[in-house]
Amino acid sequence: PKEIMDEFTQKKSSKMEKNVRFLLGTDRTARNRTLYNAARPMRVMGGVSDAEIKLLSAARGPLAKTALCTMWMQEFITREYMAGSTGNVAPPIVSRLYQLCTDGMVGYNQARKVAYIPFPFVHAQIAALFIVVLLPVVPLLMLTFVDPAWLGALLTFFSILCFCGLHEVARELENPFKNEPNDIPLVTIQAQFNEALLVMYAGYHPDAWWNLPTENVTEGFTTIPENGNGPV
Repeated sequence: PKEIMDEFTQKKSSKMEKNVRFLLGTDRTARNRTLYNAARPMRVMGGVSDAEIKLLSAARGPLAKTALCTMWMQEFITREYMAGSTGNVAPPIVSRLYQLCTDGMVGYNQARKVAYIPFPFVHAQIAALFIVVLLPVVPLLMLTFVDPAWLGALLTFFSILCFCGLHEVARELENPFKNEPNDIPLVTIQAQFNEALLVMYAGYHPDAWWNLPTENVTEGFTTIPENGNGPV
């Protein structure tokens, strides 16, 4: 809806207000994250059927949903091979498809470990505590060792900014899969992957040595010459 898009894009806010809210992190609420994700959905080639949505909804947790989709893909490969749609392709070559599914699950579990295993809690709390301690201590040190007050204030500002910035960077790197503006562009990567699939299955190479399929307009079917000796 238009009112939700206006709220998400902050059309009624000035540019200065947007920048201040971004720097302070007040715009990174759960509602804004939901709106951000809803505005950038991950496209699924071919869509998702109602039966698939029902089974995916019954699966609890992202790991169960990913494992279910992997099982569906392996089942599809098995059924196609048993139906003979792979032709005379040797079984060792077909087995590479199962290996690619396994590689995908390995990569998913590696990313899952990054997302679910948090930074050591004690280390994070000590770092946050020392930042709080530095806030009143650094100005006192600067006023003690620096004569010009403006220079002490300037050095204090940049020192505190450096420590707080490092702390915020560590928080961002702890879980880069939140689908937020500063995180990994998951939607863009998914769109690039879909585009690669579409291009890969677009057709034969234009400079291939074999003859391309020709459409028989009169009879309404496609003939594929085999070794240039006639239709299959």
